Amino acid sequence: MDQAIAVFIMINNHCHDVATATLLSSGLVMWSLVHHYEKSGSGSGRQKIGLFLLSIHNSMRVIVLASLAWITLSSIPRILSFTRFEWRFAVENGHIVGLIAKHTLAFVVLVCGTLLWIRLNRKIKAIPSPAPRQNSQTV
Repeated sequence: MDQAIAVFIMINNHCHDVATATLLSSGLVMWSLVHHYEKSGSGSGRQKIGLFLLSIHNSMRVIVLASLAWITLSSIPRILSFTRFEWRFAVENGHIVGLIAKHTLAFVVLVCGTLLWIRLNRKIKAIPSPAPRQNSQTV
């Protein structure tokens, strides 16, 4: 395999794994914040936490969608090069079980992260938006 292609595949695979971890880790952070919101009772503290969640939700959503897009797109070269790159080195070094465990764990992380974000989106959409301020001046 050409060295430049091997480097590309190695970087692609690493970024694919990072995007997979980002999906779950960002979901866990948001879950923690939503959990704190749900346990905060009523009052201005709850309202402030709700406003904070609503304000960061779009940014976090962009990160999640970018991770999902990267996972999807980077899967193509990863799958096409799997037998020539990952599998071959696992066989040569006796790491087949480790490779299978890694990909199984990555799949579980991907599914759990996706399901977590689906549930979080439902909960965040249920948070009441602040009422728009009425202008005290009349025209």
